[in-house]
Amino acid sequence: MNELAKFLLLSNDDLETAQLLCDSGRYRSAISRAYYAMFYITQYLLLSEGLDTSTHKGVFKMLSLHFVKTGKINPGIADLLREAYDARQACDYESDMTEDEEMAKNAIANAQTFISEVKMLLS
Repeated sequence: MNELAKFLLLSNDDLETAQLLCDSGRYRSAISRAYYAMFYITQYLLLSEGLDTSTHKGVFKMLSLHFVKTGKINPGIADLLREAYDARQACDYESDMTEDEEMAKNAIANAQTFISEVKMLLS
């Protein structure tokens, strides 16, 4: 499997997993998987343009430089990735984080919006 196909598969799988986790009441994990679905589709987008990075900060920076600042992606859409990252960090590392079904559903909806926008850009 080539690198592009791998990132697309990971994104699709994590989005589906986020929904399954949310449906079973595993909200922290659902929020985390929703973020990773966005992270992997962003890596797919970057790699499709010959840009390669494996770090979260590198993904944000390259998305901003090559897609937001050039007008290819709306800044509001790019902000969804940063918001998802912040929510994922809180869920994964803050033991007093209070997550709920609404927060998880919002994270999944934002991931779906972000992924749809990226896929439109790729088509």
